[in-house]
Amino acid sequence: RDSRTANHAAGTALRSRGAGKVPRRGAGDRETRVVSDETMPGQTQLMDALKHASNMLGELRTSMLSPKSYYELYMQVCDELRHLELALLDDIQRGSAVKDLYELVQYAGNIVPRLYLLITVGVVFIKAGQVSRKDILKDLVEMCRGVQHPLRGLFLRNYLLQCTRNLLPDAREEEAGVDKGKDGIVQDSVDFVLLNYSEMNKLWVRIQHQGHSREREKREKERQELRILVGTNLVRLSQLEMVDVRLYRRSVLSGLLEQIVSCRDPIAQEYLMECIIQVFPDEFHLQSLGEFLQTCGELHQKVNVKNIVIALIDRLAAYASRTDSPGIPNDIQLFDVFSEQISVIIHSRTDMPPEDIVSLQAALINLALKCYPDRVDYVDKVLRYTAEIFAKFAEGLVESFH
Repeated sequence: RDSRTANHAAGTALRSRGAGKVPRRGAGDRETRVVSDETMPGQTQLMDALKHASNMLGELRTSMLSPKSYYELYMQVCDELRHLELALLDDIQRGSAVKDLYELVQYAGNIVPRLYLLITVGVVFIKAGQVSRKDILKDLVEMCRGVQHPLRGLFLRNYLLQCTRNLLPDAREEEAGVDKGKDGIVQDSVDFVLLNYSEMNKLWVRIQHQGHSREREKREKERQELRILVGTNLVRLSQLEMVDVRLYRRSVLSGLLEQIVSCRDPIAQEYLMECIIQVFPDEFHLQSLGEFLQTCGELHQKVNVKNIVIALIDRLAAYASRTDSPGIPNDIQLFDVFSEQISVIIHSRTDMPPEDIVSLQAALINLALKCYPDRVDYVDKVLRYTAEIFAKFAEGLVESFH
């Protein structure tokens, strides 16, 4: 009872210092100045530090900044939060920290400061080994749904991803031991990152539909500046050492592709498909070629599928021709898979420019020459099919004149 009373009193203090009382005028300088004024003094007691942090974090509620300026403010805030994290970790290790700290910071008056503080404290508790890592990670990624403003939500979830990058469980179930229920296994990390990725992509896509239609180009430029925040989720998945081909196909790739197809946004679809090609190993691509190429055929008509397919062909062709490469496994009919899927893509996209068709077929010839130098018939097949396509294309032009 005494503990609850103390927490309530502390929470009242946190709310009273919330950023809701800070007038929101200006676009950058004032927010940065407040962050500087509210940095954590070296000898500040815990409650004073939390009050300063809450006030400082309130500046991230602004809607006045461009993505670039918001990023600069965010980076300054993160630098200060690292000092708070180190101080809290030191307190816990000395046994002087408040046991109910995770509950206490939930009294912060506004949801943006509250969630940044929750992530900071949650990470500290995980590092100190005082809580279930699996439960805290699940709790944090779920609670971040409370911020649905696209810019604020993207940076909040990026903070979560950065803070937890070295804390994600990375053990197989059979190797996790008796504490797997507390510490988690690699599947828990995959679920954590996939949920964060899915929510970040939705926020990123939502930017496209804000404001007046005449500002579409401006919004697209801003989205290009922010895309790396979403892509970082894929990088984090690729860094999990215990993700093997089986888990990649069953959970990782299927989860990534499901969100890509369902978002129906050309910018997101093209960028994320290219990210998959770049960040995951060649061996994974070889074993999941069918699923990836099939998804290419399901993308929005405005997506430049040619660039995606050619990027994958070039990467696998380079892999096959490396001196240290084991080559293409005999059970993977690489040329046949690409040839079949490219044919499907060309037929499903009736408005594909002729030059794109030629580029795809040229990439296919390049693949055949590098991976199957003895199979001249593969080159003949590509040339024959290309001639058939353009014969039909010419017939269509003649009919249109009549």
